[in-house]
Amino acid sequence: MKKTLIALAAVAAPSASFAQSTVTLSGTIDAGIEKRFSGDATRVTPNRNGTSNWTLSGAEDLGGGLKAVFQISTSFNADTGTVTSTDGLGNNGMFVGLTGGFGTLRAGRPVNTLYGNAMFANGTKGVSLHDSNSVVSGNATASAKTSGASSSVYVPNAVQYHSPRFGGVQVQVEYAPSESTAVGNKAGTGLAIRYDGGPLSVSFTNYTGAKAATSPLKSVNQIAAAYDFSVAKLFFTYRDQGGLAAAEDTAYALGVTAPVGPGALYAAYNVNEQAGSDGRTVIGGYKYNLSKRTQVYAQLARRNAAWVGAAVTAAGGDGTKSSTGFGFGLQHNF
Repeated sequence: MKKTLIALAAVAAPSASFAQSTVTLSGTIDAGIEKRFSGDATRVTPNRNGTSNWTLSGAEDLGGGLKAVFQISTSFNADTGTVTSTDGLGNNGMFVGLTGGFGTLRAGRPVNTLYGNAMFANGTKGVSLHDSNSVVSGNATASAKTSGASSSVYVPNAVQYHSPRFGGVQVQVEYAPSESTAVGNKAGTGLAIRYDGGPLSVSFTNYTGAKAATSPLKSVNQIAAAYDFSVAKLFFTYRDQGGLAAAEDTAYALGVTAPVGPGALYAAYNVNEQAGSDGRTVIGGYKYNLSKRTQVYAQLARRNAAWVGAAVTAAGGDGTKSSTGFGFGLQHNF
């Protein structure tokens, strides 16, 4: 349950001024049991259904339809208490911005334009190493399809602009300087055109991550679509990474979600083109709602031998063979 915080400093503030500002604390805690593949150790694993986080967000009404907005979201591992990356504070998204009739302008470390317009059945979640974002982004392979971005989800040192919607269409622009004086280093850029109307969502994104001059990668193009049939919702995301050989430059994910009883099923088929054989995973799971804020889940995944074989072998499995993983857990939102 979200809580509105009243700062001690507000005691001395005029009541009218205070009424125009809000600060909200919200978050998630998620933990479960997981075995990623045959030969893997069974372990307590966090964040496989939702990302455990503390989030402070807020807005101030500046008048005339203009608002100042901010977010500071920090994710953590519920099993150990450590943060989930070396970025520390705000690693789950952090920005400050202005929003009004002109659209929204924000700066900081927001969700990047590429992932923000991907359409996956279960996002970054599922059995570790098998989820749609990991496969399509190529996180664990040389055939990465994020145009050299430092993260497949967030973008540091960035400024973003989202236009107002016109007939369901929105334009999104991103700029992230390389913050380097080295000759040839390139800034990151993103441009997305997105339509949301009724049951249909469609987007096209051209994205380039900030990178060194020596990187052979060019921009990545992404097409994504989702359609809600009420009884089920279909998702599709396709990427084409410039600068890679024709045999390893594309990736895609096809997924579905469907309400079943007091919860929902999800399934996805994910493919990353690679030199030699393509990496492939099939994932699925069920999320059961105990309440509006608490959910239990179970999930399965299958990888072929071509996907993350080295990582499987390093963790005690046989990376030369296909394998099956599973997990289950509990998530609570507050």
